[in-house]
Amino acid sequence: MLAFSLLTDALILWAAMNIATLTRTHTLIYLDSLWLLHRDQAVCVGLYLAAIFLANGYHPGRITDRFDSMYFACIGLGSMAAIVLGATRLMPEGVLAISGRELTIGPVLAGLAFVLWRYQLGNIAVRFASLHRSYHVIGPEAQSRRIAEAINEKSDVLADARCVTLAELQKQLEQAQTEGRPDPFFGMEAIIAGVDATREESLNALEFCENRFGRTYLYPSLDDLLFFRQSKLMAIAGIPLIEVANRQFFAPYVYLKRGLDIACAVAGLLLALPIGVAAAIAIKCMSPGPIFYTQERMGLHGRPFRLYKFRTMIPEAEAKTGPVWASAKDDRITPVGRFLRKHRIDEIPQLLNVLKGDMSLIGPRPERPHFHREFCKQWPLFERRLAVRPGVTSLSHVLGSYDSDPADRLRYDLMYISSLSLLTDMKILVATIRVVLGAKGAQ
Repeated sequence: MLAFSLLTDALILWAAMNIATLTRTHTLIYLDSLWLLHRDQAVCVGLYLAAIFLANGYHPGRITDRFDSMYFACIGLGSMAAIVLGATRLMPEGVLAISGRELTIGPVLAGLAFVLWRYQLGNIAVRFASLHRSYHVIGPEAQSRRIAEAINEKSDVLADARCVTLAELQKQLEQAQTEGRPDPFFGMEAIIAGVDATREESLNALEFCENRFGRTYLYPSLDDLLFFRQSKLMAIAGIPLIEVANRQFFAPYVYLKRGLDIACAVAGLLLALPIGVAAAIAIKCMSPGPIFYTQERMGLHGRPFRLYKFRTMIPEAEAKTGPVWASAKDDRITPVGRFLRKHRIDEIPQLLNVLKGDMSLIGPRPERPHFHREFCKQWPLFERRLAVRPGVTSLSHVLGSYDSDPADRLRYDLMYISSLSLLTDMKILVATIRVVLGAKGAQ
């Protein structure tokens, strides 16, 4: 349904932009620059689709809802259209082949088409049960049954729900695996209605649902709401829910993120070349040993890789002690190394890891296998850091320090993973620049 909506929206936008072009006077004059016009149209279509996505116009709960589907699509489109139109007014004349008339009429036509098409899309979804959303409500029988009945009784929700226990779900999964059948929960969503459950019971349910269901929601207790003030609040059949896990939460963004990583890594290496050369000379002159330091780290899904850094410690720093956690006043750090760490200059070679695909520009800091195993025993949630590529910089980098407690680093990383988005990455990137320029790396 998501892919179908994206495709049809792209076709509607492309058609609307081309119809808007026909409103120009003497349109045939512009045939010589037709490819430039199509270039500008394609960029606009991409920006409009991205805006609709950021406005949650492609959320499964809204695509199948007639009103929400139209509303959020038009909100995203209208907002981006205003931004694009304003930005083009600041550009020099002759840079763009597209005109202000097209940038005004095109989105208006597309908005009208969205209203008609999204309404019909809702009618199509009503007729096909396979397009309805399917919920498993987990929790105390009275509470889960009330939520399931509320969802089933709402004819405009286009969803089916049934109440189950965690034990029943685990049994279904075991039977499917024994019989060699596919995942029985593929494409389904879960609601944890554990208002009276203990923390351990809720965590067990969340861990199971996070790995098996596409999306997982929490029906919060009144006390829970004090801890979820800035959360992904949703309403289904009038039931307030908080989205707490999404197995595909970064799927649409992960491809864009990889492209941005490559572009930023190339630009970063070129811009940092003079600093890197100066750092290499300083390391060689002030301390015997190699300029670079490589070390095995844990990557995406537990794949090990070699991480590159400028050497900041004395040679063979762990030859006698083995793996040791660095401290703020570690006497193994050289004077030059201390300066490099303070300004995060020692991380520059990791841009090569980004180009190789071992790392991302932003993500949890990669941990050494020894410490990873140790921390996983102490905090089982530590394993979740491997769900995304490790990063050159991270939330713990900009808010913490080199010697931050591992438990606090884990908190930062879990916060980042749960809110992974372009906006989050941009905030961390801007904060990293502040940390580097303000020499706050060793605070």
